[in-house]
Amino acid sequence: MGMKIFRRQLFYVQVRQDHFIARVVGGDRTIRRQCHALGNRAGAIRDFSTIRPKLKEVFSELTSGFSLFKPWALLHFDPVEYPITKEELAGFQKVALRSGVSFCFLSTWEQRHEDKDLLDMFK
Repeated sequence: MGMKIFRRQLFYVQVRQDHFIARVVGGDRTIRRQCHALGNRAGAIRDFSTIRPKLKEVFSELTSGFSLFKPWALLHFDPVEYPITKEELAGFQKVALRSGVSFCFLSTWEQRHEDKDLLDMFK
């Protein structure tokens, strides 16, 4: 099994029109968190200050036990449901890093990511 304090968690967060759906990759618990700032988009998001506390809340709720490694996150933006600009991607990455993860991947794939593929990233 190995010691959990040496294990890094990976969070998978789907960004939707007005909410996040987040879970730990390989785990069975899913959190859905409303975030109206995601849906009020008259153009690109410039102010991420309202998104940060929601993301921080999600990350701390998903973090289990003690680990020497800060978790990583994958933020997934469905290009059909949540079209996003390069500037917004950079903003989301920055806000994720300030919300409790040490690294943040960004994805705009049309399909949702499966745990098996995500866990392969750590091999």
